[in-house]
Amino acid sequence: MMPLTYLECRAQFHHAAIGAGARLSGHHVDALGPHGEQLTIDVAVVGEPLARHVLMVWSGVHGVEGFAGSMLQRELLHRLTTSPPARGVAVVLVHAVNPYGMAWWRRQNESNVDLNRNWNRDQIAPERNAGYDELHHLLCPTGAEVPTPESLLVALGEVITARGIAWVRSAVTAGQYHHADGLYFGGDRTERSTQVIETFSNTHLDAAERVVIIDLHTGHGARGTYTLLSDAPLGSPQDRWLRANFDASRVETTVDNPDATTPPKRGQLAAGLASQRSSRGHHAITFELGTVANTRMIVAERAEHWAHRYGKVDDAGVRAARLEHRVCSAPDDPQWERTACAHGRTVIDAALELISS
Repeated sequence: MMPLTYLECRAQFHHAAIGAGARLSGHHVDALGPHGEQLTIDVAVVGEPLARHVLMVWSGVHGVEGFAGSMLQRELLHRLTTSPPARGVAVVLVHAVNPYGMAWWRRQNESNVDLNRNWNRDQIAPERNAGYDELHHLLCPTGAEVPTPESLLVALGEVITARGIAWVRSAVTAGQYHHADGLYFGGDRTERSTQVIETFSNTHLDAAERVVIIDLHTGHGARGTYTLLSDAPLGSPQDRWLRANFDASRVETTVDNPDATTPPKRGQLAAGLASQRSSRGHHAITFELGTVANTRMIVAERAEHWAHRYGKVDDAGVRAARLEHRVCSAPDDPQWERTACAHGRTVIDAALELISS
């Protein structure tokens, strides 16, 4: 079973990393967990230092999703204990990119920033998401009571009828930069976690000729399935690379694709990092494990967000909202966990074989 807390995940990750002979380093963020604990982004490197071929696997960019990602990372470390990387290959595991969100069962970090909309924020002035402006009051209600699901679903249903589902998806999830108290907020500066990722990656990837970054997520797609998302057009080099090296039926490109089930995102970390080195054989994969229906997820995100802003920690409604958000992102279901591990092995092993060949 997946642990319930960030600290348990971190301890198990350290134990597995030590067993695999990994070199460990920790990078603190300026925030504390629910019990006053220090929060840390941990990095484990297995294999040759500054290797020419690197597989990098991240968990917890969206904090609460990190419980599943941590599980897949630990499973990989256990396998590396008996089957270490080939000569010239390194496996770099970044555990809990957003430790605050993981510790508090939130998607956002300590600044209410969705880190996967935060890449290169200091250098980029993003366009305004006018669609989100229209929906912000529905997604982030004020008031003294936990908002009901019906108040959101009825209103969104009317908007979908008027604007279409694609418009609503883009408005809600593409990323926004003008409501610091809102959902999917990309921040007004480059966050500490983003800086750690970029600095550490520059150190370990600058000499690399071939790199695959796998960013582990949950919440997209049908329960028990997995999807490889690509924010690159159909037929582009990135799209062709994904379909040639992984199960093409699992690949979904979000750009210029009328059948896409999710819009292109602004400021994604793995895509931004890989784009700096795309000419050198560096590629990024967003790996998504399906959990619950989109409507249940957005209702859960909305209720958790309200609870974080206005609720009292010991209130039963607040506890229920936080637990529902956790279950939607990291299901308390042994069968789901077994399926998730199998999917993770499929993709991670394919990537490892690719960079080792």
